[in-house]
Amino acid sequence: MKKIVSMVVILIIMASVSTVLAADKQENEAEAQIAALTKAIAGHPQDVQNYVNRGKIYASRNQTALALADYNRAITLDPNNLLAYTARAQAFGTAKQYEAALADYSKVIEISPGDINARFQSGVCHYYRGEYELGIGDLEQVIVMQPAHAGAYLVKAVCLQKLERNDEAVAAYKSLLINVPEGKESQEAIGMAKKMLKRLGAEL
Repeated sequence: MKKIVSMVVILIIMASVSTVLAADKQENEAEAQIAALTKAIAGHPQDVQNYVNRGKIYASRNQTALALADYNRAITLDPNNLLAYTARAQAFGTAKQYEAALADYSKVIEISPGDINARFQSGVCHYYRGEYELGIGDLEQVIVMQPAHAGAYLVKAVCLQKLERNDEAVAAYKSLLINVPEGKESQEAIGMAKKMLKRLGAEL
């Protein structure tokens, strides 16, 4: 019994060490990438993509202020750069600065009206701001553009529930089940829709 316990302890320690080593490796790789991009920026300060790429690394490390500074520089250099606006909007969203995120997603939609992700994220930002009607408007447009967009049905349904329009919420959840094919990627969304329908007392 003691041997089994000892082996379990050793395995736990080994797993912990492996996790720490993997995190250290990722951190070292990120530092190397930042150093390389900083060098590239010094040599080519007008190259917008380098700022966007470095900003994304900063964002992945939760260094939001540094990420935003790089995105701001990229947008100053190229006021119509979709990647920079999208990345900055994501950073604002992570920081729960939803009004600023909405402004950037609106710019993306202005430049590229068919950008489904920007339209969806705009709907999500409206939801977090309690602007449920505006969110529903964005999400309905997403569904028109991509009828199998599981996230759009889910967030639309939740917005409708917040507005106490439960019959319409039920319809939205059922539309998800009808229009979204079952698969690995949609499994969680389908499960959530079924759970919410049951909670609302609706038949599946």
